[in-house]
Amino acid sequence: MFLEILLFVLLGIVLGFFTGLAPGIHPNTIFAFTLSLSFLFIGFPIQAILAFVVSLAVSNTFFDFIPSIFFGAPEEDSAISVLPGHRMLLKGRGYEAIFLTAMGGLGVTFLTVMSLPFLFVLLPSIYFAIKPVIHIILIAAVLWMVWMERGTKKRLAAASIFLASGIFGFITLNSLPSDGALFPALTGLFGLSTILTSIMEKTRIPPQKIQSEVHGNWLKGSLAGWMAGMISGLLPGLGSSQAGIIAAQALKAKMKEFLIALGGINTSNMFFTFIVFYLLGKTRSGAVWMISQIMDQFTVQDMGILVVVGVITALVSAVATIKAARLLLGFMRKLNYTKTMIITACVLSFMIVALSGPLGVMISVTGTFLGLLAVSTGIKRTNLMGFLILPTILYFSGFNPFFSGILW
Repeated sequence: MFLEILLFVLLGIVLGFFTGLAPGIHPNTIFAFTLSLSFLFIGFPIQAILAFVVSLAVSNTFFDFIPSIFFGAPEEDSAISVLPGHRMLLKGRGYEAIFLTAMGGLGVTFLTVMSLPFLFVLLPSIYFAIKPVIHIILIAAVLWMVWMERGTKKRLAAASIFLASGIFGFITLNSLPSDGALFPALTGLFGLSTILTSIMEKTRIPPQKIQSEVHGNWLKGSLAGWMAGMISGLLPGLGSSQAGIIAAQALKAKMKEFLIALGGINTSNMFFTFIVFYLLGKTRSGAVWMISQIMDQFTVQDMGILVVVGVITALVSAVATIKAARLLLGFMRKLNYTKTMIITACVLSFMIVALSGPLGVMISVTGTFLGLLAVSTGIKRTNLMGFLILPTILYFSGFNPFFSGILW
């Protein structure tokens, strides 16, 4: 059984690499496809299938940052990494940005494992304590985010763009399934707007530094990512990006610590969805849904296998992410960056049409306009996360049905 588990772990990491680097292709797509071909896995132990699900889900949280930082092609879980990560790339520090996210993911993995005995005892209490006040925490984070802009004009612009993107998100997410709306919306808000700005400004990537040592406040960033990932994993409707905003404000948006926290949030969130499933029976992710479909009972032994596989996957994925970043940066030096951005924009536009149709095009155009508006006003583009944060605030405050009734 050991060799079979190892084989499935490797398969999961390979597919995690594929889903991480291919914008628009989510692990949930692979899980749904795998379930439809479940007859192919007859004869293999169920623990091997569990290892496959865990390794794919965890490895994706590492590889996901490469396209968002290098090409501005975001997924929901890595959308806000486009902002500081791409800035670092344009300063010749793209390798450092990827290294920080990888180490953040690795840091929260070890924090989670070390805290498991306490989590098993305290997590249900934490869940019931946080749930009633999460909208208040988010409102406080948003107010702080707006206040941190310099000057009255910028604060008004930030508040206006947050509100506009929030209304855009509320209407979009209440009208369409999230699977069909998130990719075009986030690609427009963070991806295409960043790419078009680079094209218009004829941005060139400076020579990239490949440091032998990367310094950062690893503990502070990892702890922030771990805590934000725990909140995200506990509560439905609160994604990694919303939790990332909370972490950003807690850290006062320092670039290095923010990237460490972002790398940690996705991995932490994934681990906590597994733990929440074991303790509370709640399904919080596609990976957990897949496990619930293939296993009648999730035992302590299964949880032990999950933890071991998760740690091994995190170690392998962190090293592979850093190695892939080095290779990709070496390749990018030979490319004309403006032409690369034009090709990337065309590929993303084609994927929007293929995956979301004409309605997806309209959504992405609206998002791109809001993203360019944020760039032109000179405010922090984290304010565009109103797209996800405002609907989340309304959801947890209980006002969502009220506003839905007014609008529709």
